[in-house]
Amino acid sequence: MIEPNEYTFDLLKILFGAYNLLIYVEIIIRVLIILSYTMLIINWIGKRVVGGLGSADILIVVGMGSAVGDSMFYPSIPLTVAVLVITLIGALQKVYVYLSIKSESVRKKTHPKVIKLVESGRLLYDNFSDDQIDKFEVYMLLRESGIKYLSEVEHAYYEQSGKLSIYKYENSVLEHSILPEHLPNHEKFPHKSK
Repeated sequence: MIEPNEYTFDLLKILFGAYNLLIYVEIIIRVLIILSYTMLIINWIGKRVVGGLGSADILIVVGMGSAVGDSMFYPSIPLTVAVLVITLIGALQKVYVYLSIKSESVRKKTHPKVIKLVESGRLLYDNFSDDQIDKFEVYMLLRESGIKYLSEVEHAYYEQSGKLSIYKYENSVLEHSILPEHLPNHEKFPHKSK
């Protein structure tokens, strides 16, 4: 922060700072690189991190929050720099959404696929590695939806939001409880091999 005795009001400095115009070119390059890289990392980490938000939504919240907060708090950051960053983030979000709608190949790369995890009351273990989820997380997601028995579930899909879409049998036989107190001791907690 600036010491009180060093402060003088200068509207041009508030708006533009003491930078030359090349700073704005650098900011555009920085925003493009950082947002692109962060999008790749968020997609690589997977659905559990983003939850109900898409990776682009998270970038907007974090990026704009930082640009807005820093420009309000730090007098050394010119307002035009913050406005440029906020505008770029908004414009890139619009381009991202447009490309995701118009191009199937872009959508496949930027949006996680829906994965079937349960079929006919059985876990589809082969699909778990696609999104690095394990049976304990599937049990948890099922219980959060009021499922007590695996046999109740005809189909369950792991959605882009990180939640399960569950389709239950009308009249199911209640077997294979997924309640923690009914799981065999060796299934309650994952064991790490030594």
